[in-house]
Amino acid sequence: MKKPFDSIDILSSNNFRIEVFGKLDKQLSEDIFGGLCISYKSIKNNTISRLEGKIIDQAGLIGILNTLFNMRYPIINVELQEKD
Repeated sequence: MKKPFDSIDILSSNNFRIEVFGKLDKQLSEDIFGGLCISYKSIKNNTISRLEGKIIDQAGLIGILNTLFNMRYPIINVELQEKD
C-alpha cells in the first residue's frame, strides 16, 4: 500500500501551506514569495496569514522560511500538501 507522501522528492516542486502570526501584505506574494497565494484567518482577534502554493524545491522552502523569520513573522505551521 502506497503511503500519502512516498513520492516526495526534495529536488522537485511540492505544494505547501505556511501559516504565520500577523498580517502579510498581499503585494509580497509576487515581490518576495514567488507567487504564493496569501490569505487570512482570524483566531481570537489575531490575524493569521496563510501562504499557499507550489514551491520549486526544498531550497526555495528554506528561503521563504528564512525571509519570514527575518521579517519577524512568527511561523506557526508548515504543511506539505498531498499531490493531486
